[in-house]
Formats: sequence, structure tokens, C-alpha cells
Amino acid sequence: MLRKIFAILLVKKRLIPIMKNYTLKNLIKTDSTSSSEKQMTEENMQSFVRENSVVINEEKGYMYFKYLATKMVLLSDEEHNRMRIISPITAYSNLAPKIKDSLMHSNFHKALDARYAVSEDTLYACFIHPLSSLTLEDLESALKQVFNLTISFGKTYSSGQLDFTTKK
Repeated sequence: MLRKIFAILLVKKRLIPIMKNYTLKNLIKTDSTSSSEKQMTEENMQSFVRENSVVINEEKGYMYFKYLATKMVLLSDEEHNRMRIISPITAYSNLAPKIKDSLMHSNFHKALDARYAVSEDTLYACFIHPLSSLTLEDLESALKQVFNLTISFGKTYSSGQLDFTTKK
């Protein structure tokens, strides 16, 4: 009864259309079977990168490659369900404070899923994501975004088409 009332309220507010009566248990069961079939693996990911770049060095969980002539590294760990794509840009300690501010501004306004990051005095463009929920579309987008952040450093500092800067 409560489910019917909730469905009627939602339909009246036009938030969702009426569909079958789904229980949380059924949704979880349906969702878990479909996501496990599509779960990304290191091998699938590395195969996709192989097809779309020039591989320089490779082993399980590690690939060093060039994507559109830009050097990148793919690191993954199935046990911890993580992956990252990184591209070195420059020494961080050589950057002027104004450029460092531009990087932070970009991470908030102009970078989509990829970001600028620093490790051991190297500035990187990076994309970090859970491995199992990554899709091929996400992976393709990640390569493009890391590439865009790398080549736009010092210019637009952008990973793609969107810009969340407040327009006045």
C-alpha cells in the first residue's frame, strides 16, 4: 500500500514514470548480475589501450605508452580495485605561484574527470577510478582528458569541452 502511495506521489510530481513494482531486493539482484558481466579487468583495459596507442613497455598492471604522441602510464591493481592513467608534464618546483593557482582553478572549473596532481616534484595529468566500474567509454574519455590536460598546460588548462567557471 505504501509503495502505491509513493508511486502515485512521484507520478503526480512527474519525477518518475510508473513501471513495474520493483523491490530493493530485485533491483540489487538485477544490478549485480548486469554489472558483474560488464566488470572491467586489467586485461580488458590493457587490450583497449594496446588498440588505441603505441605501447612502449608493458606487464600485468603496468603499461607505458604513447597516446597521440603523448607519453602516459597506465597503472592498475585488481586486488584493490583501482586504476590510474598519468602523464608527466614538468617539475612542480619550477612552477611560478600563479601557474600553481591556475592548476587549482582548472581542477575545479575546467578539468572533468582527469586532474592535475603532484608526486615527487613532478606535475602530472591524471585520471583515477575504481577498476571494476570503469567502462570502455570511461577509459576512452580518460585517455582523451589526460591528453587534453597535458597539451593544454600553460594555455587553457582544460581536459575537455566543459568549463564550470561562473559567468557574470
